[in-house]
Amino acid sequence: MGRRYAYLSAVCLIVVSGCSPLRLLDDEAVFVAEQEIEWPDAQKSAVDESVFDSGMRISSNSKFLGIRVPMLLHGMVRPEALERSIKRRTESNKPVGGLRWWLSQKVGEVPASLDLYKVERTALNIQAICKQMGYLDAECFAVIDTIKQRTVCIRYALSPGSLWTIADIEWRDLGSALGQTTFEINTGLEAGQAFSVEELENARNSMAQDFRDRGFASIQASHINFLADTLSLNGSHEVHMLIQLSPEGWADDQTPRAHKQARFGNVSWSIDGIDSDSLLRASVVDFLMAIEPGMRYNEGVLQQTQRRLTELPCVSRVDIPGSLNGLKNEELVYDVNVLIHPAKRFGMTTALDMTRTDARYGPILSWSLMDRLATRRGDEWDIHLSGGLTSTRPFTYSSDYLVPNSATWSVEAHYSTLGIPPFSLGNLRPSNHARSEFAFTWARENRPEYAQNSLIFKWGFHFVENPARRSEIRIDLFEFRRLKVESGVGFQQWLEEQSNPFLTARFQDYASILSRVDWRTNWSLLNRLRGSFRIQAEWTGWGLEAIGKRRNWNANDSGQLLLGNIPFAHYFRSEAAWTWELKGLRFSGFSWHGRLRGGWSVNGANFNGIPFDRSFFAGGANGLRGWSARDVGPGFADPDDFNSGFISGLGDVQGELSVEARKSLNDVLEMAVFSDLGNVWLQGSGAVDINPQRTFNLKSLAWGAGLGMRLDLEFFVFRVDAALRIHDPSKPQSQRWISEGKPNGAVHLGIGYPF
Repeated sequence: MGRRYAYLSAVCLIVVSGCSPLRLLDDEAVFVAEQEIEWPDAQKSAVDESVFDSGMRISSNSKFLGIRVPMLLHGMVRPEALERSIKRRTESNKPVGGLRWWLSQKVGEVPASLDLYKVERTALNIQAICKQMGYLDAECFAVIDTIKQRTVCIRYALSPGSLWTIADIEWRDLGSALGQTTFEINTGLEAGQAFSVEELENARNSMAQDFRDRGFASIQASHINFLADTLSLNGSHEVHMLIQLSPEGWADDQTPRAHKQARFGNVSWSIDGIDSDSLLRASVVDFLMAIEPGMRYNEGVLQQTQRRLTELPCVSRVDIPGSLNGLKNEELVYDVNVLIHPAKRFGMTTALDMTRTDARYGPILSWSLMDRLATRRGDEWDIHLSGGLTSTRPFTYSSDYLVPNSATWSVEAHYSTLGIPPFSLGNLRPSNHARSEFAFTWARENRPEYAQNSLIFKWGFHFVENPARRSEIRIDLFEFRRLKVESGVGFQQWLEEQSNPFLTARFQDYASILSRVDWRTNWSLLNRLRGSFRIQAEWTGWGLEAIGKRRNWNANDSGQLLLGNIPFAHYFRSEAAWTWELKGLRFSGFSWHGRLRGGWSVNGANFNGIPFDRSFFAGGANGLRGWSARDVGPGFADPDDFNSGFISGLGDVQGELSVEARKSLNDVLEMAVFSDLGNVWLQGSGAVDINPQRTFNLKSLAWGAGLGMRLDLEFFVFRVDAALRIHDPSKPQSQRWISEGKPNGAVHLGIGYPF
C-alpha cells in the first residue's frame, strides 16, 4: 500500500507507511528509531551537519556497535505485561520498578518518544540555523515515516536555497568623532563572504577589541551595529553592509559624546593579604609587567600581564582593576593596580598510576612534596618518590607474564626557576616564557633477568619560540647519566655464550655526558588540516673521545675509554613525529587522525651499540597495536629466537605510520578503527656484522589493524585497543599474511589517546 500524507502546521509532514495508520493518539508511546537531515549533496560539503545538533529537540536512540540496545530491550518487553506489572506494584503500595520496567526505562537511556510539537520546533530550528549561516531563503519540513508499529523515523527535508554573500562594506560615524581611525580598523569582513550571523558577531567583537587596543577604552561591542540592505541588489543574493559606530553616550541636549583615547597613568602592583616583597622580588614582577605608565591604553597588554604572572607557581590568580582618572592633553588617564593572589606555598600530592608507559603496565604509587616559593624568583622545587610493580604483557596467555615481572622505585628532586641563569632577566624577552630546570634522579628496576640502577643529573631550559603556533624549544645543556646493570647468573651466561659485542653493549654499564635539543610546534593548513610536529636529537661521547685520546684516559680490555671506572656511551640519536587531524571531512560521523614517526641512531667507536634504554622499540599500546611491546622486529627477526645475537623488538632505526578513524557513540563512549604499519631495524656498527634479515627491507614492514573503545571521563580517557596482525614479518614467508596462517594479535590498555 502506498504512503499516506498528513500535514502538521506549516512545516511538519507526517508520512505513514504500512497497512495501518500510525496511532498517534493512543496511550502507547511511539518511539523514534532514527532522525536524519536530508539536503542537497552539493551543499553538504560546505557545511558540517553537526551545526544542526543544537536545534534537535528529540535525542535519537543511540547505537552501540550498530545495535540499538534500548530499542532492542524495549522490544523484549510486551506493553501488556509491563502494564500489569506496574498495576500490581501500585495495588501493593510498592514504588514503580521491577525487571520489566528496568529493562524498558533504565538500561542505556530511556528510548526517545515521538512528540509532534518537538518535531515541529526542530524543523523550525534547523531552518533558523540555516538562515543564520547565510541561506536566507531556507525552508525545512519534517517527514515522519513509520517503520513498524510504535516505531518511526523522522526525516527533516531541508531546502537551503542560495547562499547570500556580502557585496560591499561601508562605515558610518554617528558622532563618535573617530574620523580616520575607523578606516584603519580591520573589520574581518570582505566582499564575497557569506552573510553569516556567527561571522558578523565575531567581526563585531574583533573590531571592538581592535578599537580598545588602539586606546579607545570606552568602545564595546554594543557600540558597533550592522545594517544590511537585501533589497537594492534584487535577485543577486547579495547584501550591502553598513557598519555604524555609536558615540560613547549622549549629553542632555542630545549631542553625542565622542570616544576619547586613553593612556595608562599610575601603574602599581600589590600582593593580596601579605607584604609585596615576601612573595616575589620586584625585579621579577617588573620583568613580567607589559603595562608601562604613559603607554597608550591597550587591552592586549592587560591580558598579557595577567597571563605571564598567573604562570608563576606561587600565583593562583591575578586581577587588574582600573579606573579613569581625568584628562591629560585631551586624553583620558587610566590608572591600574595589578593585584596578585598568592597560591599556597607548600603542596603535597599522592597518586596511583595504573598505566606508566606504552611498554609498562601496573600500579605505580607516587608521593610528591613541593615548595612554590623557594627564593621569590618565581621558582619551585619538588621531591618525588615512586614505587610499584609493572608488567610488559598483561594480556599474554603465558604464565610467565600473568603477574607483574618488574619492581621499580625512584627518587627525584626537581628545581625550576624563571629565566636562564646566569643571564639576568633584563637580557631576556618576557614573551619567550623562558624557564630553567635542574633535576636529579635515582631509579632502580628489578627484572627477572637483571636489575638496572640509573643515576641522572640534568640542567636545561625551555622557551616559547612562536606563541601563535605554540612552538617550544627545549635544550638540555648538560645531562650526566650513569647506568649499572646487575645481571643474573643465567642471563650473564647467555650473554657470554652469544659472544657478540653488539649484543653485550645493550646491557653494558655505561656513563654519558650528553646534550639534547627538542623542538615541537603546532601547524595548520587551510583551517581543515592541523596537527603537531616534533623533532629531537641527542648526542654523547664525541667530545669525551677527543679529550680522552688527548689525555690518554684509561681503557678496558676491549679498548674502550673509561669515564671514572666504566666506559662512556658514544652515539647520536634522533627521532621525529608528525601528527595530523582532518577537520570538515566526515564519513559516517568519523573524524580522521594520523601519525608518522621515525628514528635513527648511530654509535661511535667507543661503544659497540646503542644502550638498551636509548634504543627504539616496536609494538605496544601507542605503537604497532597488533603486537605487545618489543614483540616485533628487528626486521624479519623471530621474537622467540633467543640465540641469534639480537634483542627482540629493539633497533637502531624506527619507522611507523598509524591512521585512526574515531566516532563518538554518546557523551562518554567512543569507538575507533585503526591501522598501524612499521617496524624497527638494525644497522652495521663496525664491531660486528649485522644479519641482513635485521636490516631495513620494505617486505619486513609489520601491518596490523583493529578496533578500539574509549571511555572519556573528562579528566582522562581510558582506552582498550584490540588488533589483528595482517602481515607478520617474523613468520615464515609462506605464513606472513593473515589469510595464510592462524590469526594472531594483541589487546592493550591505555590512558589517553595513542597520538
